[in-house]
Amino acid sequence: MSVAGSPTSDARAQSRRRSGIAAICVLAFGWAFVMQSLGWAQTSYFAFVKALGDGNAQIDNYHWETRDKSWINGQFFSVKAPGLPLLATPAYLLLKAAGAEQLSADAADSARRGGARLWTYKALNVSAYGYDRARARAVTRQLEIQAPLVWALGLLTSVLPALGLLLLVRSISERVLPGYGTAAALTLGMSTMVMVFASQFFGHILASFTVFAAFALLMRERRGPPRLALVALAGLLAGLAVTVEYPLALAGIVIGLYAMLRGDLPSSGLAPKLWRGVLFAAGVIVGALPLLAFNQWAFGSPTTNSYSNAVDDQGFSGHDTLGLNSDGFFGIGVPDPQAALELLLAPRGIITITPVVIAGLYGVWLMRKKGQRAEANAIIAIVALFFIYDTGYWLPFGGGTPGPRFLVPTLPFIALGFAEAWRRIPATTLVLSACGFVVMTTALVTYPLVGAGNTYQWQERALDNTFQHTILSTFGLGDGWPTIIPLLLIFAAAIWLGSRATGALAVGGDTRLALKCLAAWALLALALSRLLGERASYGSNPEAVNHAGLPVSVVILALLIAGAALALARRAERLGPGRGQPQDQQASAPLAGDA
Repeated sequence: MSVAGSPTSDARAQSRRRSGIAAICVLAFGWAFVMQSLGWAQTSYFAFVKALGDGNAQIDNYHWETRDKSWINGQFFSVKAPGLPLLATPAYLLLKAAGAEQLSADAADSARRGGARLWTYKALNVSAYGYDRARARAVTRQLEIQAPLVWALGLLTSVLPALGLLLLVRSISERVLPGYGTAAALTLGMSTMVMVFASQFFGHILASFTVFAAFALLMRERRGPPRLALVALAGLLAGLAVTVEYPLALAGIVIGLYAMLRGDLPSSGLAPKLWRGVLFAAGVIVGALPLLAFNQWAFGSPTTNSYSNAVDDQGFSGHDTLGLNSDGFFGIGVPDPQAALELLLAPRGIITITPVVIAGLYGVWLMRKKGQRAEANAIIAIVALFFIYDTGYWLPFGGGTPGPRFLVPTLPFIALGFAEAWRRIPATTLVLSACGFVVMTTALVTYPLVGAGNTYQWQERALDNTFQHTILSTFGLGDGWPTIIPLLLIFAAAIWLGSRATGALAVGGDTRLALKCLAAWALLALALSRLLGERASYGSNPEAVNHAGLPVSVVILALLIAGAALALARRAERLGPGRGQPQDQQASAPLAGDA
C-alpha cells in the first residue's frame, strides 16, 4: 500500500497526470481529423476573413457564398462579430501566400475523385443565388474547393481553443477534486455540444474559451491575496469574448460581479469592491476596443453592429428583404415558455441530446453546498441568463444545428460540476455521458448541421455509408467507413487514456439510480421529445411543429454502449479498490475568498 507523498504515490500521480493530458490531446487530434462541410455561418465567417484580407470590411465580392449577411449603407457585411475573423485573417494571409488556395482546391478535387462529395451540393437551389444557374454552379464550386482551407483556419480558431478549454477545466477540477479533472474535461469535450463545435468554423468555442478563462483567472485570484492586475486582465478577456460573440456580455456581467464581491477583502465597505469593479470594467472596455474600432471603420459608428439590417430574403439582388433580427432587441423578445420546453426536451433539446448536463448542474449544486458558494452562484446565474435570453430569441436553436448552440458558452461552467458528479454519482454520470457521446459523435461524423430537416438525416447518411470528410478523404479514400473507423479509434484511445488517468470508479453505490436515469432518458428520447416536437418556424408559421425525434437506432446504440460502460466499470470496481471514498469524507476544498 503506497503512502500519500511517497515516491510510489508521486509516480502514480504523475503517470495519471500524463495520461489525462494525453487523453485531451488525442481528443483534440480527433477533432482536427474531421474536415466538416460548410454551412451559411462558416461561409459568412470566411467571407469576412477574405474581405479583411483584401483590406475591406464589406463582403460585396463574396456575399453570394452566404445568407448570413447584412445590407448597410449600400454594401454587404457578414452578420458575425469581428473577433474570430480578426484572429483568422493573419493566418489566412500566410496560408494564401504559401499557395494554400491551390492546395485546398487540389485536396477537394482528390476527395471528389475518391467519391467524397459532401463538400459540394447534390442539388442546386438557384433561389439562393439570385435565381442565376451559372452563378449557382460557380459559387457551389467555390465552396467546395475552399472547404479544406476553412478547415485549416478552424484548427486555429476552434480546435486549439477547445483544447485550451478542456485543459483549463481539467486544471481547475484537479485542484478542487484531485483525480477527477480528466473525467470532467473529457465529459465536456465528448458528451456535450463541444464535441461538435470544436470542429466547426463557428465562434462559439473561441468565445467560450475566452470568457471561461476570465472566470478561471478570477478563481485563481481568490486563492491568494487580492491582485488587482488579475482582475483587470479578467475584464480584458471578458471584453475580448464580446468581440468574438456579442451575447457573451451576459457572462461578462456575472463575472464582473464575481470579481467585485470577494468576501475576504482586507478593508470593509464598498470602496474596495467598487475599485475592483472599475478595474474589471476598464479591462472589458479595452477588450471590446477591436469591436468598437471595427464598427467605426465599417459602419461609421462604434454603436452600429453587423446585425443591423440583416438580410431576410435574398431575392434577385441579394438583399431584397431586410430585418431578419428586427423584432425586439436584435431579435430578442419576451421569453417564450414553449421555447424553454423545446430548448430542454425537444428532439434537439439540450437534455435530449446531452443528458449529462443534468449531472453537471447537480455537481454545481454540490459545489454550493460544500463551500464554493461564489463560484456556484456565478455558474447558476450565467446558465440562467443565457437560457432566458435564448428563450426570447426568435430562433432559439440557431438554425439547423444539432442542438441549442447559443447555450454552448454555458457548458464549460457547467463542466466544473462534472467533477463533483463523477465523485458523487459516478455510475449515473457514466451512463449519461455515454448517451451524449453517442449522439454527439453520430452528429459529428454524419454532418451535424441538419438545415431545415431533422436529426434522422444522421441515420440516413450512416446507412448510406456517407460520412463527413476526414483527412484521409483528401487522399482519395472516399467518405465511407474506412475513413471514419480511424476517427472512432482515436476517440476510443482518448477514452482509454482518460480511464487510466481516473482509475476505477465506485459505481456500485448509484447503479440503480443510473439505470433509472438511463430508462428516463430513453423515454424522453424515444417518446416524450417526439410528442413535444419542435416548432419548425418561429414567426412566419409558429404553429408548424416537427415531431421527428432522435433516430431510434442512435438511441438504441447509446443505451447499449451506456450499459456496456457500466458493466465494465462494475468489473473494474470489483478488481480494484476504486477511487471512491465515503462521500462525506472526500469533500471538495472550498476556494479562499468564497463569499
